[in-house]
Amino acid sequence: MAHWILQANPAHWRIRELFAGGRKGTVWPVRRYRETVAAGDDVALWVCGPDGGVVALGRIIGEPFEGRPDKRLWTGDPAKTTLLPVEFGTEFLERPIGREALRADHRFAGSLILRMAGGGNPFPVTADEWPAIAERVPRAGEHAVVATIVRGAAATTAGAVTAVREALRAAVQR
Repeated sequence: MAHWILQANPAHWRIRELFAGGRKGTVWPVRRYRETVAAGDDVALWVCGPDGGVVALGRIIGEPFEGRPDKRLWTGDPAKTTLLPVEFGTEFLERPIGREALRADHRFAGSLILRMAGGGNPFPVTADEWPAIAERVPRAGEHAVVATIVRGAAATTAGAVTAVREALRAAVQR
């Protein structure tokens, strides 16, 4: 099983509408790795921009195919392209895993999404990088912010002080 990041630009893609009413699945335009992605692979949804970061986790649920994305989720009229069916099982739009918290984690610091954010979807994530995302997924409940901070700090062996500072800053901003 492989791991991937799918990047969404909120200027073109209506991210909140995707999750409205409990909706979890959609199709995602992909330009690269079409022969490599496979059903069952993990995906993280990354929203670009100044407050960018991971806002959902899920899985690829089918093989890539040619078609048009759902017009209700786009600001314009999307062109026909290669689409990847995905389903997001965990969504945390209100508590994203911030870019800076991931950059501070030595496991994720060299990730392609950080080095070449302007590249096309999907972005490969290595087996060493994936836990830096998965360990920071906010948990439901009253202690979610504290749990996120503790998990992030425990996961970071090198640069632990930086990781804690960034996690606290992100928690305060939320």
